Amino acid sequence: MPRLRQLLDDPDLDLVVLVGGDGLDREIRWAHVTELPDPTPYVGAEELVLTNGLWLAQEDAEAFVGRLAAAGAVGLVFGLRTTVPEVPPPVVEACRRQGLPLASLPVEVPFTAVTRAVAAATATERQRMLLDTVRRTDALTAAVSSGDGLRGVLRVLAGTRQTPVAVAVVDRLGQVLDHVGPVPANVEAARTAAVLNAGQSEGEVELASGEPATVVTVTGFGSGDLALLYGRAPAALTESERAALTQTVRFVTVELGRRQAVRAIEARFATEIVDLVLAGPRRDEELAARLRSFGLAAEAAMAVFVVRDATDARPPEVAADVVAEHFVSRGLPAVAPTTAEEIVAIVGLHTAPARLPDLAAQLVEALRRRVPGADWCVGAGRIARDHQVLRQSLVQAREACRMARVRGHERRAVTFDEVGSYRMVLASLDERARQDFARTVLGPALDYDREHRSGLVDSLATFLACGGRWSEAATRLHVHVNTLRNRLAKLEQLTDRDLSDTGDRTDLFLALRVLAPEP
Repeated sequence: MPRLRQLLDDPDLDLVVLVGGDGLDREIRWAHVTELPDPTPYVGAEELVLTNGLWLAQEDAEAFVGRLAAAGAVGLVFGLRTTVPEVPPPVVEACRRQGLPLASLPVEVPFTAVTRAVAAATATERQRMLLDTVRRTDALTAAVSSGDGLRGVLRVLAGTRQTPVAVAVVDRLGQVLDHVGPVPANVEAARTAAVLNAGQSEGEVELASGEPATVVTVTGFGSGDLALLYGRAPAALTESERAALTQTVRFVTVELGRRQAVRAIEARFATEIVDLVLAGPRRDEELAARLRSFGLAAEAAMAVFVVRDATDARPPEVAADVVAEHFVSRGLPAVAPTTAEEIVAIVGLHTAPARLPDLAAQLVEALRRRVPGADWCVGAGRIARDHQVLRQSLVQAREACRMARVRGHERRAVTFDEVGSYRMVLASLDERARQDFARTVLGPALDYDREHRSGLVDSLATFLACGGRWSEAATRLHVHVNTLRNRLAKLEQLTDRDLSDTGDRTDLFLALRVLAPEP
């Protein structure tokens, strides 16, 4: 749209500025001629008002100008007459007080010259915007088709202005997912979430620098968790910038949809890695090839991290992204497939030195910050020298993660070296071997309990938890000590184990830990 400053530069109009200021740069939507004392019903926002001042006979200047300002008029052009060779001082003062730009038009120049100039400038601007839209469409299409991805799309929007402006895609937590131009710090999360939660198409947020910015909801993608950020306040946007934002959002949606589809394919292939790891030696070659496809050196050192929510909720997709990014940002290649209950991160350690306890603890903090609402637990297995021993590291990581789940909230990162010695023994066996062992040792007692509801196994667990102290165990079970002795004697008979024998007691203890792993 044309601006009043452009009309002032037109030599054919010979306008003279009497009241200027920032209003000279406001866009003019149209020009309206009026001599009504109250033109409010006919004057719209962003209109330039033209008048000869005939209304002065019926209305004072302050009231007339106040109504124009309240209606959102861009400015006032006062057409001089032979009987009124200059703008009346009350009009000048009223415009100055209201902050409304004022210019005088010579007697010999008709109002039609002004309206034609506005129409011509509007047509030129419309043509320019149309050409810009076509060029921008070509550029956005090229960015998507050439593989430049989201960064390329954002780069096109950033080129809308000659001066640098922050352009980014942000989530409801205010986290910047991608950006070009000046690096925007994380946006105020509360305002971003408010815009997205309310389903607003546009809203204003505040950058960490305190400057305002516009966020436009990325519609048609996911559940509306993402927004396009543009580092200018909504009120300051030009019509051209608004058009660019609307156009870019569509391409952001397309690119994010494409990225989601690619991620789904990658996730399926990544999830198969867990099956290949557990399959053992018979699929070593296939595992090595799959690891290499994700940038991991199969013959080099690796570690496995297992991530779970302590509530057993399925991890959201964004959590897997955070896990992978946590390691990649530290120069460690990683793949982080998600199963029904956990995220399994396989991390290459050949590119950078790393301490597993630090990585695990920092990962918990990153998840708490980026994916709140879950009680994240992380377990790390011992370093595997190559892909052939990844299975052992995975089993260890799962055991360490299990230990993290039963610890206090502040101790949610555990490495396998922190796991107790008997747990290391159990973790070295797969689930079937552990269950077979537990069934072999305690199977007869479990069957007897199921048939007679005798509580033999519970009595054994309490007895061992009390360190073999009969009276303490009987008190905790609320039975007489002789009743406890009779129960355990029956258990010894059924299991062919002797509680006074260290080896037999160890078998019983380990079998209990398989059946009830929480310490």
